[in-house]
Amino acid sequence: MKRIRVKFCEFGKKDEENKNAYAYFLNKILQKYYKVEISEKPDYLFYGGSSFDYLKYDCIKIFYTGENISPNFNLCDYAIGFDYLTFEDRYFRFPLYLATVFYNEDELSLAGEDYLNKQDVFTKEDLKNKKDFCSFVYSNYLSDDSRRIFFEKLNRYKKVNSGGAYLNNIGYRVVNKLEFELKHKFSIAFENTSRSGYTTEKIVSSLVAKTIPIYWGNPKINKEFNEKRFINCHNYGSFDDVVKRVIEIDKNDSLYVKIINNPLKAENYDFGEVRKNFEIFLRNIIDQPLKSAKRRTENSVIISGLEENEKYLAKFNEKRARKRKMLSKIYQPFKKIKFIENLKYKYFRKNINKNARNET
Repeated sequence: MKRIRVKFCEFGKKDEENKNAYAYFLNKILQKYYKVEISEKPDYLFYGGSSFDYLKYDCIKIFYTGENISPNFNLCDYAIGFDYLTFEDRYFRFPLYLATVFYNEDELSLAGEDYLNKQDVFTKEDLKNKKDFCSFVYSNYLSDDSRRIFFEKLNRYKKVNSGGAYLNNIGYRVVNKLEFELKHKFSIAFENTSRSGYTTEKIVSSLVAKTIPIYWGNPKINKEFNEKRFINCHNYGSFDDVVKRVIEIDKNDSLYVKIINNPLKAENYDFGEVRKNFEIFLRNIIDQPLKSAKRRTENSVIISGLEENEKYLAKFNEKRARKRKMLSKIYQPFKKIKFIENLKYKYFRKNINKNARNET
């Protein structure tokens, strides 16, 4: 068995040992085929989009993102992302939900094994156990404002239970999201932003909870998931039309049961096949001689300039992170004062909307 030296950047200290971390998922795949040594002198480095430590290493670099960003192939040899693109042997589309969906052991235990392929028959008796209408569990108030707009529209019809830090209306923060969602008929499954290919764990956790997800994010979500099993906002002219559809289903138990018993995945999409091909992608990188695996440009002047730009950005981000950490610590005692929290929210949203207008 071939021995390889590997480094995981950005995923956290010893994330390769954390069952809920992406690095753990990658490491388990590699260990099936190689003797893996976690090393500070790696042959292969996996790194994410919010770390610049990867610039310190001279090795084969493999970029991965769980965020809505695209890889810079001038700085990495290979990449794993959300975009629908083809770039020789250098890229593989592998959505976040295929690596990890649930981030704590209680949720993993509740979901059970092979939750993407497991589907029990749902009956009207099962529906009686769903005492609540719709769930909404988010903490990021700086995401696209579509999430808030839709929440408020649907909340006018019936109370939408918000169990995260953002727009919380139940008086506490949910610890086990899956357990919380299981009590509801519907769930609002909105991505942070909308972009072709950008599909995270949000729709999957809602499907596993046996809710009907109300989805917004990837306009091509029907490539992966069966549209008959959820409400795809991208198929409607407005959020008002989406709300009308939710109301129609909510008032018709037979229609609800019919929808929830549809298959989860799109007809020509196979989660197992994607994972299998992903392992082949990784093995193709490592099975070739190390020198042959390099794909970045050979022009050292260009590379040096690009890396200097990244280092400058890294210093800026580090200073900003330190400042935010300090301000967060100072602000902590004021978090429970709703009036101040609302002012903070309005301030940040105003700046985000202003920047969005400037970009257009």
